[in-house]
Amino acid sequence: MKRQTHDSGFALPTLMAMLALASIATLLALRNLWVNEQLLNAEADQLRTQHKAQAVLATALADIIGTTNATSGSGEVALNLRHTMGNTTQTHAFFPASMSEHDTLRQRLGLSTCSAGICAPNTLEVNTTKASYWKTQTATAMTVSANDTPDGENAAWYWVEIFPQANASGFIYRITALANGVTSSNIVLQAVWTRDDTATTGQWRSWHLLHD
Repeated sequence: MKRQTHDSGFALPTLMAMLALASIATLLALRNLWVNEQLLNAEADQLRTQHKAQAVLATALADIIGTTNATSGSGEVALNLRHTMGNTTQTHAFFPASMSEHDTLRQRLGLSTCSAGICAPNTLEVNTTKASYWKTQTATAMTVSANDTPDGENAAWYWVEIFPQANASGFIYRITALANGVTSSNIVLQAVWTRDDTATTGQWRSWHLLHD
């Protein structure tokens, strides 16, 4: 009888130890599931953000090939200042149609490289190939409206750098698109587009993600 009592005394601690190990294993499994879910959500948000940035490239291109006339919500036709230089008293940034207009744009920008998403840099700078540079330049960008992005205001921006083509009368456009995700993700895409002989068609020459 004494031996049976001794065996029963070890059974309860053994059972408790097994339950503790099972609880720890369950907690570890739940933790792994949670970590994997967070990683999956972050990856999905990063992918959605990249798709948003790609859509911003199309928005910027539509801005580049716009016309000198714009139609308001009431149907009235007015000058599109983003494609009209205007007179010498005006100071707005615009997409130039000639080298003389390009010179005017650079004079208006002064020490600022960009205004309202239109840029006329003197040279290619190393900083402009880094994502961190553009993330600090949103004040000079063109903000994508809430109607054009599912995440509302202040979720996407773009800049269009205008470079004269060597031995040609046209321009090369380098578009940089910045998009923020729902969480902390952000994507900076940069692409080069050149216009064909027609006013509304052209070719994408390259595009890539910017990093630091």
